[in-house]
Amino acid sequence: MSELDPRHTLPPLSCVLESVAASLGAADLDNRLQLIPAQSATVLLIDGLGAELVASHPDDAPHLNAAGLADSTTVAAGFPATTAVSITSLSTGRSAGTHGILGYTFRAGGSDAGTPVLNTLRWCVHGDHDHDLRKTVVPEEFQTQSTIFERCRAQGFDTVTIVPGYHEGSGLTRASWRGANRRTAADHLDELQASILAEMMTAAPTLAYAYYGGLDLSGHLEGPGSPAWREQLRLIDAMVGALADKLPAGRQVVVTGDHGMIDTAAGRFDLDLHHELAFGVTAIAGEARVRHVYSEAGAAGDVLDTWTTMLGDRAIVMRRDDAIDAGWFGSTVAGDHRVRIGDVVAAARGDTAMIRSVAEPLESALIGHHGSWDSAEQLVPAIVLRGTR
Repeated sequence: MSELDPRHTLPPLSCVLESVAASLGAADLDNRLQLIPAQSATVLLIDGLGAELVASHPDDAPHLNAAGLADSTTVAAGFPATTAVSITSLSTGRSAGTHGILGYTFRAGGSDAGTPVLNTLRWCVHGDHDHDLRKTVVPEEFQTQSTIFERCRAQGFDTVTIVPGYHEGSGLTRASWRGANRRTAADHLDELQASILAEMMTAAPTLAYAYYGGLDLSGHLEGPGSPAWREQLRLIDAMVGALADKLPAGRQVVVTGDHGMIDTAAGRFDLDLHHELAFGVTAIAGEARVRHVYSEAGAAGDVLDTWTTMLGDRAIVMRRDDAIDAGWFGSTVAGDHRVRIGDVVAAARGDTAMIRSVAEPLESALIGHHGSWDSAEQLVPAIVLRGTR
């Protein structure tokens, strides 16, 4: 295992959709990936598609590993390397510190103990799925950066999402994918493939975003590299091969991921069994590989010392300001976003998972996790498929 330096020079995931849009001719956007011009394009995000995982399974993913794919590269997901953060970075072209989606769960603003911990995937109070926060933590007001879709739609492009039906109207969709003028539901790979090809065959210049979550789910439940995970990878690879064969000329599909994954079965550290870690703490958020720790007034130093001592070499533990200065959340953190970050932040090392068996029994039962700085969770591919038909 190797850790990615927060000051790395790799292209970030946040530049992928922006580069694709710029390759279609959208103005005032940076084509950092230097993609060749196209008439229409789709960014296909496979949840959990880590570059190192793909490379280590060449027999299961021959198309994803095909040599000579023009302009294909590796990009860095960003921190924390988790779905809500990465999707918002992709959709806005901004890092977490700028767009303000700072983890799977985190305090929704304000430093008092009564501020709710937001679960960004469900847009509810974390641990209380019935407590919907869409009316009090309004997604469009909470994430205010303009999206690539909004900018492209204003320039006359057809902007389309091809996503599972449950994404429709969700808080995260409202925060991250504003500007889509059409939405197509695709819950299965065959539907996804058909919808992508249909959009790429239209005459109008089209920018589409497509999503599939089956690989991530298998990795969480069974572990990355497990038989169930490998079967998902084979099915995804077959779809990618079919897209490459059938894509019309002048169109392109860029296949990427939002994060990789670590098998943490041997590295579980249960925070809820170490009561010292709760001293001076008002809330623990984040997820198993990255924890936001919110402290009582004046207690941050003691909390830092306790967490550093208890976790040892299992994690890098920093004060909020030090993590920001180290570039963990990008080059800039907006002023009103700083309080969303824990007073203390812990980033797991090796195969450590900082689980909470009492507070988070479902998440704690998972085998695969992601979020921290290991290259296996940070690096994702950007695989360019170009139409020739």
